[in-house]
Amino acid sequence: MKFFEENTYRKIHILIIGLIAFTFPFSIILNSALIILCTTFLILQGCFVKALLNASKILFVKIFWLLLFLYIISALLSKNQHEGFAIIERKASFFILPILIFAFPISISEIKKICELFVLGILVAFIICLGYALYQFAFNSRELELFFYQKLTTVLNMNAVYMASYSIIALHISLYFSNEYSKVLVATVCILLIIFCILLNSKMMFLCLCLGLIIFAFKKLSRLQAFLASSIILVSMFFVSVGIPKVKERISLEVNSNMSVVKQDTFSYDTPFTGTSLRLVFWRLSKEIIKENNGWLIGVHTGDFQDLLNKKYKEKGIYTGNPELKDTGYLGYGPHNQYIEILLSLGFLGLIVFICLLGNYIKNAWVLNNYLAFQCILLFVFFFISESVLSVNKGIVVFTFFTLLFLCLKPSTKESL
Repeated sequence: MKFFEENTYRKIHILIIGLIAFTFPFSIILNSALIILCTTFLILQGCFVKALLNASKILFVKIFWLLLFLYIISALLSKNQHEGFAIIERKASFFILPILIFAFPISISEIKKICELFVLGILVAFIICLGYALYQFAFNSRELELFFYQKLTTVLNMNAVYMASYSIIALHISLYFSNEYSKVLVATVCILLIIFCILLNSKMMFLCLCLGLIIFAFKKLSRLQAFLASSIILVSMFFVSVGIPKVKERISLEVNSNMSVVKQDTFSYDTPFTGTSLRLVFWRLSKEIIKENNGWLIGVHTGDFQDLLNKKYKEKGIYTGNPELKDTGYLGYGPHNQYIEILLSLGFLGLIVFICLLGNYIKNAWVLNNYLAFQCILLFVFFFISESVLSVNKGIVVFTFFTLLFLCLKPSTKESL
């Protein structure tokens, strides 16, 4: 039984997909509700099986589903199956989103509308964050920290690094469709997104921002102009790094890191970690766990790797919180590296599948001259180095959504990356 005429339902489906994109910087609950709503309509309309078959024809989707299957097997093998299947529940988007994206052939104009809603959502989020920071600055505290990093996104309960990655995706979308809007509008939107990314103050995202802009310069400009533009981009970022105190402070902290702590065998509650040194310790401990549990081939299992990390933190004396203050310290912290987390939980078998997933996407983007897909996957390839992006909803859904959506773009073969 069909509830809507096919053309009407198609419009509703695309609208909900666009609203899913719009809500990425906001409530995870609202975003999840829209995904469930879209799936429910697909089932009631009697289109779910057809959409499933459409998605299953895409090699990238097949590899995605193979990765999810490995996670499910690993969860079944876990001692802590409750945690294992809680992780599987978060990764359900690996299965659902391909079905929603490939339910119908999506035209470039429809992709553009979905992307417009996403960019609008990011700009609205920026206005809300900046407005709240200004209010706090005027009436509660005169601290400049309110305008930077995690404090800037407090009002939306969003992680600043993930918000910065969203801003970069929105920037590349704006540049990709720039010919279809006035130059003033595109320039304004791009400047706002770059400012937002700078205020969010993520070191990895600074790198991704620079790299992405340089790639865009070499795509759009002559070689000489591209080298000139790249020089301007790098010089501008240098002045941002040394000229904005809060940005300089974070970068200086990393540059002056005491890397000797990485080699320590034991730690104390006041060990002076920085973002880089802490991650290196996490990676080293992950390697120790794999070695101790003979987990090189199939990992130490999806439901158990965090328990083993928490145990290792306690053994090594890493700060695990103060119960009186309800502070759990570093308990619950994963490896902060997607590649290492997959190696830890699924072993080399899972890591090979994951690398094949990324490799297949990069190959498709390059062969089809799909600039937007290429920029998207490049961003995540770097992002995966510093964060376990696919362990949290705000990373899982956005990565899956945009990699799939941009696969639907069919650029002219005359374009080049």
